[in-house]
Amino acid sequence: MFGIDIAPLLTQYGLIVLAIGCLLEGETVLVLAGLAAHQGMLGLPDVLLVAMFFGWLGDQIFFWLGRWKGDQILMRLPSWARQKPRVDAWIHKYHAPVVIMVRFMYGLRAAGPVLIGHSGLCPWKFALYNALGAVIWASLFIGLGWVFGQAAEQMLEQINHWGHYVFYVGAILALIGTVFFWLWCRRRSLRAARENSGD
Repeated sequence: MFGIDIAPLLTQYGLIVLAIGCLLEGETVLVLAGLAAHQGMLGLPDVLLVAMFFGWLGDQIFFWLGRWKGDQILMRLPSWARQKPRVDAWIHKYHAPVVIMVRFMYGLRAAGPVLIGHSGLCPWKFALYNALGAVIWASLFIGLGWVFGQAAEQMLEQINHWGHYVFYVGAILALIGTVFFWLWCRRRSLRAARENSGD
């Protein structure tokens, strides 16, 4: 695309992009990394290790921000502050499930670790449960990219195999659509002409 060969860029900088994406809470970059690994542009073990570590590290940073500067953050972000009572109730009742699942919860992906840090949960417990959550999170979304890569390859094989049939069917459908569109436009113009002549 635009004269740029994407494969060397992914090979050289893919893991850096993946690391930054995991720090910034991006599931999309995990799926793309899984797809790149399936295509052989990145090594799957490297992708998994980088995603797990930086996914864990990102939430650790947010946890400690919540522990050290939670009051100031919640004053600046009232939408996060409104979620604090709910997260506090969850975290005091269920430690591990909340820490693991918070990264999958819409609206709590970034706020969750900050609120958990502010809740007073023991740091080593958070680090342990967060590591388990990062393993599940990275494996799931990278696995989706890998599976989609397989599905895309199979689909392309089918298109290559049935390509001429697909072309003929597409051409016939396009022709039928063009004829119907032309008839609809003609009918509309005739109706408009009759209405104008009636005036």
